[in-house]
Amino acid sequence: MRRLMVLGALLVGAWLPAQGQSSSARIPIPYRTYIAVNPLGIPFNIASAEVESGVANGITVGGAASYTALHHDRYTTFDAKLRYYPSEVVLEGLAIGVSVSHSRYSTLVGSTTGEIRSGLDYNTIGLLADYNFLLGARKRFVIGTGVGAKRVLGNHDGDAVQPKSNPLVTVRFVVGLAF
Repeated sequence: MRRLMVLGALLVGAWLPAQGQSSSARIPIPYRTYIAVNPLGIPFNIASAEVESGVANGITVGGAASYTALHHDRYTTFDAKLRYYPSEVVLEGLAIGVSVSHSRYSTLVGSTTGEIRSGLDYNTIGLLADYNFLLGARKRFVIGTGVGAKRVLGNHDGDAVQPKSNPLVTVRFVVGLAF
C-alpha cells in the first residue's frame, strides 16, 4: 500500500508541471508545407521538384521527381519520403529520413543508324540526411540541402544495362516557398 501511495504521489507530481506547459506555451509553426525546385537544371541537366508537408510534430511526408543527364546516362526517379526533424519543428533545420523510389536508368548503346537507348527500371530504398533553411522576414523562402544513399532492390546481374553503383549516392539542393 505504501508503494502505491508513493507511486501515486510521483505520478501526480509529474502530471502537475506538465499541466502548466499547455499547448499555448508552444511556438506556433506558421508553415507546414513547401514546394521547391532545383535551379541547377537550367545549366547542368540536373532537375528536380519536391513537395513536403508536416503530418505530426517533427514528422513530414513528401515526394520528389528528378531527372539527371550525365554524358550518355540518364536517370529519372520518383521518390516518396518520410522525414523526422529532431527539433520537432517541421520544414526547418536538420532532418533524417527514409525514401522509397522507382527509377529509370538508360544509356546510349552503339548504333550505325542513330541513337539507340537501352534502359532498366528498378526500385530503391534509401536513407536521407537533410538540412532546410527558412529565410526571409516571414521565413517562407526555403533552401534545402542534403545527401542520401539508396540501395537498388533486386538482382540485376543478368541485365545488359545496370546502374553505375550500388549504393547510389544522392545530393539534394532545392529552393522553394513554404505555405
